[in-house]
Amino acid sequence: MKKRLFSIMYMFLITLLFTSMVSAVKIFNEERIERNEKIKLQRIVLEVLGMPLHKGASDVAVARLFQGRVKAINVNDKILYVGYEEGGRNIIGYAFPVGGPGFWGPIAGIVAVDEKAARVIGIAFTKHSETPGLGGRMTEPWFRNQFKGLRLFPVEGDKRIFYLKPEGTGKAPNELSAITGATGTSRAVETFLNNDLEHFLKEFWGNLKKGRGKSAQTS
Repeated sequence: MKKRLFSIMYMFLITLLFTSMVSAVKIFNEERIERNEKIKLQRIVLEVLGMPLHKGASDVAVARLFQGRVKAINVNDKILYVGYEEGGRNIIGYAFPVGGPGFWGPIAGIVAVDEKAARVIGIAFTKHSETPGLGGRMTEPWFRNQFKGLRLFPVEGDKRIFYLKPEGTGKAPNELSAITGATGTSRAVETFLNNDLEHFLKEFWGNLKKGRGKSAQTS
C-alpha cells in the first residue's frame, strides 16, 4: 500500500515539475515575443516618420528615441502616432496603420504623412502572404520609396489619391509603378491604401485639427 502511494506521489510531483517548467517557458517566451513585437513596431513607426535611426541600433536606443519623439493618441478609437522634431515642440508628421485584403491574404502596414496632412512621408508593409518575387516585392525599397512625397489631395478630376500603373507608363505625379506580374496584389494595395488615406483625411484629420485626440498608453 505504501509502495503504491509512493509511486502515485512520485508521478504527481514529476508531472507537476514538468508542467511548471513548460508553463514558465511559455510565459517567458510570450513576454519576449511581446517585447520584440513592440520594438519592431517602434522601429517601423520611426522609419516611416523619417526619424534618424542608425542601422543596427539597439532595442534600448529604439525605445529611447520612440519615447522621446513619438506620442500615441486615440482619435475615434483608432491609434495614431504623432512624430515630433527633436526637442518635442513641433509636429513633423502622423503615422497610422493601413491594410486590407491582398491577393492571397491580409496585408498590413504603417503609413506616415506630414504635419499638414498634405504629403506622404513614408510607408512600410508589415504583414502579407503575397508570392515572393511577385506581390511580395511590395516590401522592396523601390516600391515603397515612390510613395514619398505623394500629394494627399488629388488633382481635380481624379477619383483617387494615386494609381498604380504598369511600370514605366505613369505620366502624372500620382501615377506610380505597379509590381510587374502581380496585378492582383497591386490592385489590392491601390484600393485599401487609397481608402485608408482618404479615411484619414475625412475622419482623423478633421478631429485632430479640432483637438479631439487623447493620449493613448502603448507600453
